[in-house]
Amino acid sequence: MLRPAFRYAHAFSRGGLVAFQRQRVRGLHCLTFNTGSSTLKYSLYDVDRSKETTDLKGTLLSSGMGDKIGKDDVKLTVDGKQIEIAPNSTHEDCLRAIASNLPVRPDEIRAVGHRVVHGGSKFTIPTVITPAVLSAIDGYSTLAPLHNPPAVKGIEAALDIFPDVPHVGVFDTSFHSTMPPSSFRYAVPSSLYDQGVRRYGFHGSSYAYVASEAAKVLSKPKPNLILLHLGSGASMCCVKGGLSVDTTMGMTPAEGLVMGTRAGDVDAGLFAFLSEKGHSISEIDNMLNKQSGLLGLSNLSNDFRAVSSSDKPDAKLAREVFVQRIRKYLGSYIVELNGDVDAIVFTGGIGENDASLRADVLDGLSTIGIAIDSAKNLANSLDVGASVSKSKILVIPTNEELSISLQSVEAANILPPPKESALAPKKSNNSNNKANTNKECRALFAHGMDGSYVADEELALLQRFSARLETCGYFRCIARDGPNHEDYKITLMREHFHLDCDPESMYGVTADEAMDMLAHGQTDALYEKILTKYLAYCQDKDFVLVSNSKFGSDGVNFAAQMAQALDSPAVLIGDAGNEGELAVVAEEFRKGSVDVAGAIVSGVRGAIDGVKAEITNVGLKPIAILPYEERLEKKTTETVVRILNDAKVLHGSAGEGVVKRIKVFTQQVADFMEHLDQEEGTLILTHVSRVDAIMAMLLAMQSVNVPGKLAGIVLTGYDEEKINPQLQYILNGLEHVNIPVIATADDTWTTASAIKEAPVFLTSDSIEKISLSCSLFDEHMNEEFVDMFVDDAGGGSIGGDIGPKLFQHSIFSKARALQKTIVLPEGDDVRVVEAASILTTRKLCKVQLVGTPSIIKAHASKLGVDLSGVEVIDPEAYEELDVLTDSLHKAREKKGMTAIEARRLLIEDVNYFGTLMMHLDKADGMVSGAAHSSANTIRPALQVIKMAPGASNVSSTFFMLLQDGVKCFGDCALNVDPTAEQLAEIAVFQAKMAIQFGISPRVAMLSYATGDSNSGELIDKVIKATEIARDTAEKEGFMEREMIEGPLQFDAAVDPAVAAVKLKGNPVAGRANVLTYPDLTSANAGYKGVQQASKCLAVGPILLGLRKPVNDLSRGATVGDIVNTAVITCIQADL
Repeated sequence: MLRPAFRYAHAFSRGGLVAFQRQRVRGLHCLTFNTGSSTLKYSLYDVDRSKETTDLKGTLLSSGMGDKIGKDDVKLTVDGKQIEIAPNSTHEDCLRAIASNLPVRPDEIRAVGHRVVHGGSKFTIPTVITPAVLSAIDGYSTLAPLHNPPAVKGIEAALDIFPDVPHVGVFDTSFHSTMPPSSFRYAVPSSLYDQGVRRYGFHGSSYAYVASEAAKVLSKPKPNLILLHLGSGASMCCVKGGLSVDTTMGMTPAEGLVMGTRAGDVDAGLFAFLSEKGHSISEIDNMLNKQSGLLGLSNLSNDFRAVSSSDKPDAKLAREVFVQRIRKYLGSYIVELNGDVDAIVFTGGIGENDASLRADVLDGLSTIGIAIDSAKNLANSLDVGASVSKSKILVIPTNEELSISLQSVEAANILPPPKESALAPKKSNNSNNKANTNKECRALFAHGMDGSYVADEELALLQRFSARLETCGYFRCIARDGPNHEDYKITLMREHFHLDCDPESMYGVTADEAMDMLAHGQTDALYEKILTKYLAYCQDKDFVLVSNSKFGSDGVNFAAQMAQALDSPAVLIGDAGNEGELAVVAEEFRKGSVDVAGAIVSGVRGAIDGVKAEITNVGLKPIAILPYEERLEKKTTETVVRILNDAKVLHGSAGEGVVKRIKVFTQQVADFMEHLDQEEGTLILTHVSRVDAIMAMLLAMQSVNVPGKLAGIVLTGYDEEKINPQLQYILNGLEHVNIPVIATADDTWTTASAIKEAPVFLTSDSIEKISLSCSLFDEHMNEEFVDMFVDDAGGGSIGGDIGPKLFQHSIFSKARALQKTIVLPEGDDVRVVEAASILTTRKLCKVQLVGTPSIIKAHASKLGVDLSGVEVIDPEAYEELDVLTDSLHKAREKKGMTAIEARRLLIEDVNYFGTLMMHLDKADGMVSGAAHSSANTIRPALQVIKMAPGASNVSSTFFMLLQDGVKCFGDCALNVDPTAEQLAEIAVFQAKMAIQFGISPRVAMLSYATGDSNSGELIDKVIKATEIARDTAEKEGFMEREMIEGPLQFDAAVDPAVAAVKLKGNPVAGRANVLTYPDLTSANAGYKGVQQASKCLAVGPILLGLRKPVNDLSRGATVGDIVNTAVITCIQADL
């Protein structure tokens, strides 16, 4: 029974675990315990990593044993010396005595490992012990009543003595967790299996150690082995590809080989027979476990040495039965391995030391290529096999205590990872090699010219680097106070790039601090302070963009010295017309020994090539020459909210409505109405007490002739407690008026002056401006600059899967180059309108926006977005409606569709209209579903466009933009319960889709079991589907068949640590990037669970199997979802 109070539960707390994980030293002490009912064995090892390899190794420092614990004649030995201990001492008393006599202090112990015989089906790997784990171990006592209860006692005692270190349970059964159902299931009713009646196997620590040593001897990481652990407790194990696939012991250690006192295999009917003879269950158990085996057969001893040396007939028979049982299992395991046996390995007290036993076991097997060398065998050599033997015959002494120690240290994660030098191939002493290959943070010093805002350019520049490098940052030398005491650039970069750091760490000093230090002649101290903060900020980053703008009368010299102190190349950023000034600044930088990488010039109104020539002529490299864009120069309503003191949005959203002028409403309502007819972009300011004016403007906004004329309304003199309650009530109930109503406590004239005088700047909410800036930058940037800088910073050559930022960057770049036409049939939805504007503004594709023109125009006006590059189509007024009608009629005529019905469908159902635009090659792809069901989106395509060659059904996949790489999850949207053939087709189409998007597919066919560890109809379906998919891949030649694996559980598919245990060495397990679920229930729950847990971006569902790309949005799709899906559709259309 567990103690009612778990006194040292704090040892398992997350904080405690982190604390001891931080105590990482090279070489640490691990104490291991093997606790029996009246015994206690211990070993103390110093564990370290091998200098030559990444393997762990251990050096024995101390060992000993307590015997007859709890009895009068209890004994305890430590390192061969008898330790005085009181009679009737408990396990805890012995543990404390051991701790006092160790050659190291108790506080130098870094981990404690415990041998646990039975871990059931729950514990498949060594596990850090928590209260829940200990309770589960105790729960398995019914399966190991002689072993688990004392193990629990030992663990509890050890926790009292060593409370502040990780305790790890190493389970005898875990090595065999990879056995398939055909090996671990008994042929009994399933109801018994549900109660835990199955084969588990034991001696796991011994097998783990011996198998690892054998792999080293064979120089083969995943060998086929037959392991024979022969001792008083004896068992065998069949290892295939490095994993246990069968073993002789079963639900308990009583099954299998003949042992010292255990019978091993017996007829199950024996129990009923003995019961009828009057024997109780406990008597039968005692007979079979303590009175049988060698002891029962020989009537002499349970010691194999005594039995072998005796001439008595019973003893000879006992030896013969012992050998015959081993040979029977040996033969079956040879068959199980199809004769492909790399080595037969003897271990355990008998296996390691009895040459005659080894010879008898292998006698007569030379005909199948297994032959022993008598001389080597007698000498107990490592390899006792004859030279003609096809299989190695090894004798490897086991070391369960060392195995437990190494596994405990690995599970506790308290040793540092191996140095990269241990993993990398040895390099020659070529003098051209760099002395230091460690990746360091690189900085680019961005100097903004006097009067230039440059946030647009800096953001777009950092966007390009963040797509190529893992961790990027932004640092300001001198922070500038804005109206609300914030540096707008730092706020922008933190929010846009989701930089998880303190804003104060992102700058050196404030402008006030810099002025004060310069005024007091503390120039050197100023440099030192900025440099110190920068070095602290950049420690964990691949790249930092350092932002600097002219400061003080000697600003250029200050900037040059700062760049020189940072040892960073510089890029100069300025407005068009200042090319001469750029040259002067560049010369100043070069005098300070700063490498000037080039210049970025924005706002070019004339020919870009001419500016490029001027920049080149003054000795600068043109990095990006950007054309003038009026929309970037305008203030917007969302920036107004940032400018004003304690501004609050009472209605609508701040949005990006362009503010072209300000009008102060002080007149009578009738006199002011004429301003509503003026040009768009007017921002109205009025006092909050002017309820008449406010109501008049809100009424005007509901007219179809007015929306878009006003950018917004600003209420001045706002006091939440004094505002007219009816006005607030009306504002709260407005549904169809999207104009932002903004409130500020300042008076009208202060507010007007603040808006007028504030500079134009970006915020993270400036979605359209940011999109436009990045689009201009992508279009006009010199790619060689980024390539050169990224390669120098250590990017571009990072192995593994494509990261989310690089994935997005690459697909956006590809879409921009393709310039496909995408039809968006849901133009009446405001989200779709905004997405259409972004797609065209960023020149990602051409857009056909289908819907009601007046509604689309109203949406655009309220959003303040530009649709000048969008083709707006009214189905009813479309000039080629007759052509579309004729085509749809012909396609569906055999199904009874008339021409009149075809025309009606095209006018009333936008999805049919969009589909026909594709069918007639007027569009390359379609994205819909934001306002329609999946069935309504897909049905027209199935009826008209039809399936792609080789496809029998439509399926879907999601691109999951996870931090460790982009993965494809499917089918998460359409097929409820696909057949094996359909499941294989889904996997094949997913893999082809991955290839199209630059991902080398490793396909995991998911199920609730890995390999043969379980059985059932669903598993059978996945196994069949895996083979079909492999055959298809091999036949079509688009990927290797080995890169499709199934069945796999999700953790075994994506977690290398789990895969190393469940399917070690498999090329897909632990590294899968294409995951095919067996049905819609698991798929939909799976992708949503991962998305919520990781907060990753999920792009999809992307439809597979159609002749032309049609993609279905979810009803809750965001603007970003629509944009991403349209970009994906562009690339799909390029088949």
